[in-house]
Amino acid sequence: MVNADVKLNVLLIDDEVEACRNLRSILLEYIDPSINIVGMAYSAAEAEKQLTLHNPDAVFLDIEMPNENAFQFLERIAPIHFEVIFVTAYDEYAIKAFKLNAVDYILKPISISELANAVAKLKERVLYKSHFSAGTSEFSEISKQISSKTKLNKIALKGNNNVEIVAFKDILYIEAFGGYSKVFFLRDNQVVDMLTSYSIAEYEDMLAPEVFYRVHKSYLINCDQIKKIHKDESPSILLNSAHTIPVSRRRFSALLEFLQTKPTVDV
Repeated sequence: MVNADVKLNVLLIDDEVEACRNLRSILLEYIDPSINIVGMAYSAAEAEKQLTLHNPDAVFLDIEMPNENAFQFLERIAPIHFEVIFVTAYDEYAIKAFKLNAVDYILKPISISELANAVAKLKERVLYKSHFSAGTSEFSEISKQISSKTKLNKIALKGNNNVEIVAFKDILYIEAFGGYSKVFFLRDNQVVDMLTSYSIAEYEDMLAPEVFYRVHKSYLINCDQIKKIHKDESPSILLNSAHTIPVSRRRFSALLEFLQTKPTVDV
């Protein structure tokens, strides 16, 4: 387990008492018995009181609750100084959750392996924040080691009938379709695509700017997937997947400058 020495103080929030108890049991019996569960809250009002009382490192938060859902609750008490792991039976909120930089989004019934991964990521974030707050001499080195891991590294793609969680590294490129976008990505080493309701500009804002580059008004590419660049009258990019992507002439020079930090690209 990553960072097993990090001691977590967490609050469980779910309007279903049995769901809270079940999550508590899984965390302590199967994930990490050293986790300190400071409390369990069964409503937004009760959660607010316990947050003030305990100041936890993180909350495990259900989304659908009476009177106020999780997003309304977080907006009302903002700014928040704790990490959030959503635990819910509903997949339609995944995109919104990741836009809030949640540590993870876990669907019920809970998968022990998914929960273990979420707790490992949570420990990295808490460790990072603790060294930052303390201003220790180790901060610079630790930030180099784990900052890339603590940043958001996956996205929820919402199609017509499903939500798919995709790692940034598996996204090949995104193509604009009017106000919509088609995302091309790898699933089990096969290229698949999904038409989504977000515009390409919105994806440009959401995805890691050090990796994704807008090469054309209609194309956003993962630069780590570039195999070769063709510099002719109509510049284009060949991806590892064998897709050829056009590059706007006015963006070509800027793209080459951007790629100078990526020596594996054959320019």
